[in-house]
Amino acid sequence: MRYTRPSFYDMFSCIGSECRHNCCIGWEIDVDDDTAELYASVEGTLGKELREKISTEGERYFCMQPDGRCPFLNEQNLCRVILTLGEDALCDICALHPRFFNSYPGREEAGLGLCCEEAVRLLLTAPEGFCLIEEQDGEQAAEDEWTEYLAAIRKKLLAALSNESKPFSDRYMDCCAIMQSPALEFDPKSWVPFYRSLEQMDRAWGDALERLTAFELPVRWIDRLDMARYGRLFSCFLYRHFLTAKDGAEVKTRFAFCALSTAMIAALDTADPSQADEHIRLYSAEIEYSDENVERICTKLRERFDFDGGI
Repeated sequence: MRYTRPSFYDMFSCIGSECRHNCCIGWEIDVDDDTAELYASVEGTLGKELREKISTEGERYFCMQPDGRCPFLNEQNLCRVILTLGEDALCDICALHPRFFNSYPGREEAGLGLCCEEAVRLLLTAPEGFCLIEEQDGEQAAEDEWTEYLAAIRKKLLAALSNESKPFSDRYMDCCAIMQSPALEFDPKSWVPFYRSLEQMDRAWGDALERLTAFELPVRWIDRLDMARYGRLFSCFLYRHFLTAKDGAEVKTRFAFCALSTAMIAALDTADPSQADEHIRLYSAEIEYSDENVERICTKLRERFDFDGGI
């Protein structure tokens, strides 16, 4: 089995109460069966509270408070379950977040979701840029030819994006050449109405889109994006989404999704540089963490561009 992760993956540690956007607020938190069994055995006041505040209708999940906070988040934004029972008592989703895992035949890939501000910081400050670590155990697991073909293309794309001495626009053109695709140009402001039509969780996301609507982007604004951050962002999107494609047309669609996502964040940054890192977190939370939103964007991309050709 082949195991892959970004070089900064192992550096992640939850910053707890220092986090400005606590993942225990605003998200539905599912409780896996093993943890539910553990909570059923907890005695005392906390045990009683655990059993009272987990929904048993259908899938188990914590019943959030009216303000969207987890009922076990204290005033210092620290988890009372951890403080009382230790980290081993966390349900799977809490223990693993913001980590994500993509499994393919013979390949397991792990990463950090950019809905987390600490994950964003690690991505943008990694001295080596976006760099993958690959390891293989002794087992010879059967690999999928299509997946490995895509992985080889992705490796070329990531190599092109890693040359941070080149302007982002040049690196993007290099990627389009690898994809055997004409350079897809995006007008982020024209995409704002569509993005506003998608499911939204956080009012701040709508506010960011509104600021972009009111801002006049400079002509050829993308040529000004020489900062390392956009190559790393594009790389992170490609790492998470590229191998999920099922055929040649979908490969180009996923590539376009990653390019559009990078362009939208860059445009938001241009309109309001003071919220640059927050735009990454918001975009990931609102778009990447909604399968429905991702698929709606991909469908829209297929309507606007011809992705019938293979690679």
